Amino acid sequence: MINKLIKRRTAVVFISGSAGELDWVLPILAFALKIGFNIKIIFLTNHARKSVEENQMLNDFICDGNEQIEIVLLGGYLFERIERLGYLSYRIFLKLKLGDISIINKIYSFYDCLLESLFIRHLPSDITHLKNEKYLFISEFPSLRRPRDNWIRKNFSRSIFFYCPHSPHIYADNLDRQYPESDDIDFDKEAFLLLGHPGDFFKVNDGRELAAPSLEKVFIGHPKYSASWLHSLRETAKVFRSNAETRDEIKILLVSRGFGNFFDENSHKKLVDSTINVIHNKISKYRLLVKKHPREISSHWDKVIDGNPSVEIVNDHIMELATKVDFVITFWGSGAMDCFSLGVPVIEYWDPNKHSKGQIPEDTSYTTIYRNLGIVFPANTEEELGGAISELVSQNFSIPSDGLHPFFIDLMNRSNQWDQVIKKILLSTNLIGQ
Repeated sequence: MINKLIKRRTAVVFISGSAGELDWVLPILAFALKIGFNIKIIFLTNHARKSVEENQMLNDFICDGNEQIEIVLLGGYLFERIERLGYLSYRIFLKLKLGDISIINKIYSFYDCLLESLFIRHLPSDITHLKNEKYLFISEFPSLRRPRDNWIRKNFSRSIFFYCPHSPHIYADNLDRQYPESDDIDFDKEAFLLLGHPGDFFKVNDGRELAAPSLEKVFIGHPKYSASWLHSLRETAKVFRSNAETRDEIKILLVSRGFGNFFDENSHKKLVDSTINVIHNKISKYRLLVKKHPREISSHWDKVIDGNPSVEIVNDHIMELATKVDFVITFWGSGAMDCFSLGVPVIEYWDPNKHSKGQIPEDTSYTTIYRNLGIVFPANTEEELGGAISELVSQNFSIPSDGLHPFFIDLMNRSNQWDQVIKKILLSTNLIGQ
């Protein structure tokens, strides 16, 4: 039983990009609620709020009528444009070292103070009127590169700050390397960078804000992969798949990816069409549930569902969907780990040689991080996708018991300890009592 709080505290969570930010911290927020925190979810953009609305589990969590949770929407065209302008000018100011020029430094300081005033005035008054209180601020770690973070840290100097990933993506690309890690956590600091594994920091370290000595680096795995968080989901998934022979259709989850940074629109269309074609040829009766990426606004899936009643676009959380399917197909993404962590087999339909951005060099070709972890069945082509599906069906959708990389095992072990680390931080910073 966790001891009583000195007094009720407040956690302020900033969401700026997509549902992934809220998804990563969800177990931490559930823990905070359990020990008596009030929670304010502040959406800095309209598209971030919409992204969460389209994820049923996340939206239910913050909208279930719990009086300890408050939702605040700051997003709006003018506010978002000002924030964007502030970010771009801040990065230019730093990159060009304009602070070394006295007159420009003075002009920028005035400009920065103006933007700071506009931002702080938009925050809920019950927070800004009590700036000397100790809050817990939570935001994704790229916010460390934004002037917004400087403003908040300055105005709430007694508070504690958590910076988190926006997904359980594996940033490390060399899984066999031994990454240095301190045995001790400096609990006297006020800012903590929470990452999954030391290898992630080695890759994302920018040598600037993320490398700041005042920012304590803590590697806690990913809270949603802890055994306690996954227990009921794993049991539900196991029961569903054990009844495959009694059902007249095979249920499949497709974790999609929209075109943009990693591949073009035409390639996205080919992946969608070829996936449907292969499934249709390999499985006589099926139900394909499509989970679009949070940023997948324009998608070929929206066009193909009209003529195919076996395909459905769904808004549930990936983990909840994974408990209701026989297997999963992904277009390369961290959703593969979500599904695999529940014991559900995953086929990764993606050609890392054709779409090599973000992929791992391997001799004269490329592979993916999830293949190196040993958690997906690889399929580069339509033929390989068909073969993988046939094999899964013949094996009754089982997952091999070996082949996992030690890196993944270590990551999951860290995930089982996250709550102990968070509790120690909250105790040492007097956000909870002894």
